[in-house]
Amino acid sequence: MVREEKCMSHLYKIESYSEEAVSSIAQFIRSKGGRCCIAGFAVITSHPFQEREAWRLLPLVGKVTDNVTDWDTSLFYRKGDN
Repeated sequence: MVREEKCMSHLYKIESYSEEAVSSIAQFIRSKGGRCCIAGFAVITSHPFQEREAWRLLPLVGKVTDNVTDWDTSLFYRKGDN
């Protein structure tokens, strides 16, 4: 439970404009060893991006928010992959 609480505070949501864009974002996160899950046109993750990585995905991003709901959190811990 302590590990989950620590990760919860770092969850955020990357919103995009299409399924293809969301898939590309999730694939990138997974390729870097990050954990994420897709929720509609958003990716919920705790992956810490490096500045040199962010430029690749910036055109796909509509909005980034740390306003993660209980539903988002539960989905991440239920369906998020390693």
